[in-house]
Amino acid sequence: MAKILPLGGDVDWPEDEGVLGVVGVAPWATIEFLRAFYALVPATKDWHFPRVITDTNTKLPSRGRYFQLGERDPSPYIAENIRELADLGATVIVLPCNTAHLLYDRWAVNAAVPVPNIVEETVALAHHEQAKLVTPFTSTSLADFDLYGAVIEKQGMACHRLSPEDQSLVSQLLEEVKVHSVVGGANLERLDRLCSKLRLSGVDTILLGCTELTSLMPRFAKHGLKVFDSNQALAGSAFRLVMGKQSQTTSHTTPSALSA
Repeated sequence: MAKILPLGGDVDWPEDEGVLGVVGVAPWATIEFLRAFYALVPATKDWHFPRVITDTNTKLPSRGRYFQLGERDPSPYIAENIRELADLGATVIVLPCNTAHLLYDRWAVNAAVPVPNIVEETVALAHHEQAKLVTPFTSTSLADFDLYGAVIEKQGMACHRLSPEDQSLVSQLLEEVKVHSVVGGANLERLDRLCSKLRLSGVDTILLGCTELTSLMPRFAKHGLKVFDSNQALAGSAFRLVMGKQSQTTSHTTPSALSA
């Protein structure tokens, strides 16, 4: 990696500023993560942003197909990507994919640099904001293994799990975003009905446990639900690690949680 030191004067940045590495497994989710990360940087010039090395590697074996169909384990390939990014100079590495974190211990345990856990960061954010009854919106694989539910309850909050019918809707939302980058009107109407039902059940907080769902945050807020996005939670953790003490600088963005 080219080592470019600050010149001083106008063209300057902290000499101990880190480099972020991103293992991107889905294009739109990776773009949304980068948008969330860059939005946290109080930059007025291009060189104020930290260096980011992104490998949008859509050829990594499917996490969902591994769990649902028993196909190839993506863990060794993710671990290899992490090593490559570290060799290129990344000092912090993230994987903006919630489902892959079912295998976190396989690909992050021997990493040479910090690798924040997206599930733990998202739940911690909700806990910090005093969430009470939480519903995670996740992939089918994550729902089957109840990873979010376990971490939510470990943090002392209550978890309201989706029914199979409601989980099916979430899966359809994810597929729409993967293919079209947006959710169509029919499924948005179904989502509105689901939000109303969750509110009646006492749910106060939604966790977007899939990085394809970021664009739906205002939809939940419209129903008076707090919503915490895993992409933004991971971006916040990466920002703090990359910028160090610089992370205390005031951001020019909206916070991770939206509420009516």
